[in-house]
Amino acid sequence: MNAEKNFKWNGNYDVIVLGFGGAGGTAARFASDNGANVLLVDAAPYGHEGGNTRYSAQHVAMAHDKEKITEYYRELAEPYDFSDKTMNTYLNGFVDMPDYFEKYLDTEPFIWSKDYQPGDHLANKSHLCEYPEFNGSDTFDFALVHNRDFDAGLWKVIRKNVLDRKDNIDVWLNSRALKLIQNEDTKQVIGAVVDRNHKKYYIHADRGVVLATGGFENNAQMQQDYLHVTKLTPLGTLYNRGDGINMAQEVGAKMWHMSNYESLGIVPSYVIAEEDNQRGRQISGWKNVKSGSIFAVADDGTRFMKEDAKFRHGHIYDHGDYLLPHAFDNAWLVFDQKQYQKFVEEKKQGKLKYVNFFEKVISADNAEELAEKMHIPANNLLNTISEFNEFAKKGKDIKFDRAADSMMPLDHGKLYAIKLSPAVLNTQGGPEHDEKARILNVESKPISHLYSAGELGGMCVNRYQGGGNLAECLIFGKIAGENVSQEDPTDPVEIDNPIPKINDLADGERMDNIEVGPDQYIASTEAGIGGKIVVRVTYKDRTIKKVEVLENHETEGIGAVAVKELPQKIVQANSTNIDAVSGASTTTRAVEEAVNKAIKKAK
Repeated sequence: MNAEKNFKWNGNYDVIVLGFGGAGGTAARFASDNGANVLLVDAAPYGHEGGNTRYSAQHVAMAHDKEKITEYYRELAEPYDFSDKTMNTYLNGFVDMPDYFEKYLDTEPFIWSKDYQPGDHLANKSHLCEYPEFNGSDTFDFALVHNRDFDAGLWKVIRKNVLDRKDNIDVWLNSRALKLIQNEDTKQVIGAVVDRNHKKYYIHADRGVVLATGGFENNAQMQQDYLHVTKLTPLGTLYNRGDGINMAQEVGAKMWHMSNYESLGIVPSYVIAEEDNQRGRQISGWKNVKSGSIFAVADDGTRFMKEDAKFRHGHIYDHGDYLLPHAFDNAWLVFDQKQYQKFVEEKKQGKLKYVNFFEKVISADNAEELAEKMHIPANNLLNTISEFNEFAKKGKDIKFDRAADSMMPLDHGKLYAIKLSPAVLNTQGGPEHDEKARILNVESKPISHLYSAGELGGMCVNRYQGGGNLAECLIFGKIAGENVSQEDPTDPVEIDNPIPKINDLADGERMDNIEVGPDQYIASTEAGIGGKIVVRVTYKDRTIKKVEVLENHETEGIGAVAVKELPQKIVQANSTNIDAVSGASTTTRAVEEAVNKAIKKAK
């Protein structure tokens, strides 16, 4: 066996699923529904599980016509090859997606093309597909669980489906899978090594293992090796570190799509730079970062992109193709005093879309001083300002064709800059799988008892279509869970050092250990973008005396600010009918809902 010798097994399950995002949660659910006893493992702590599914827009790709969607995806993949069988299975899932929602997610899907109404909390899209110029694109559509997005709606359904099966699915959180255990003679995968509380546990899998650990958005070395970039700032989970790639390689898996990744940004594929191990803030529609007396420069102090470009998951038009702008290590937004004042006004109006904006801005009295602080050539920055001003005055950006009405000359005098970082939404590379979700070895043969689903070796060959990764979480998560549960069991093993039954997800849902004083009431909601929010409300004489948010898992930035500000706003107004914190409407509604539930208990 390829783990340490002479170990003792600590537990036995029919199926082990590594990774609790959309793919892993789906695989665990379907393995359970097919009679398997499942261990579901995730590196994230309670309240942060969910992988990139949690942070995504919740748009699930679907299609109305199989022939057309096949033509569309063939153009998306060009000029690269792909497995016809695996792609066919994937696209069959697109056409069947409405039935999937009704049968397995217990909801009638909100189908964007027919159900969207003005006033829905959704963008008004002129095209649902990402590449409307491609043949067959008009059949593409989105399925959602309701008429909202960016609220973790789909993720909450998947999570609930796992929790509802707690008798058959044990969940280990804050537990990192380290290795697969493989029979030395047969090469069959028979278990996994999991690090939990700084101790290694050896868990046997009678029927097999599903890898659903996502990509390598938080592994700078893999980004250097596979993407040829130094480091990207993640927009999704902080717990995708390429573990599934390492484990799959160790048992002889063949890799595919390793150089492919997606992005977003405040300007194409860039966000405001963050410290290590912090998520980047994806902020759409922030006009003031790409319109006015402002532009982006790279390491050498020159412009490198069309700042106002419409981008397709970070990709912008480049000589006949759509490519990600190069990931520069020292990129900045540069702007003048009048542009700075626009951000000041945003803050005064409570509409500033990035809370720590002014803490990160640097300034100088002239371009030479600013360039020194930015560590870029001063002459280049001076020339770039002069060139940009000339373009703005003439109304023609001859370098990047930025819209004339988006450019204003920078004034002489004080200048400002804020550092940017190239961003990654998700990577697509990982072990290749077939149409049955079986991981293949370097000879393109299935590795016995080993399956995969989701972004770990995703189906995106070249150009990405939004919603495609969530679709494959559902499609191949189901296939993997069903097929692994039907594998012939391995030979029995002796459990010499057993670990007791653990379910961190179920334990985390408990509220019976919260102290309650006079006139205090506890309530919770799952309506937050991070899932569960628990409040304790002190309510007496029809007055909201105090609101305490005891538990929340809202996203960093605006969501966290909202959680901090809302309790006092509710108390001051003696009402939950308050204005939403700008950029955090989902979090605001969730806190209001929890407080209303608590008050209802008082009444």
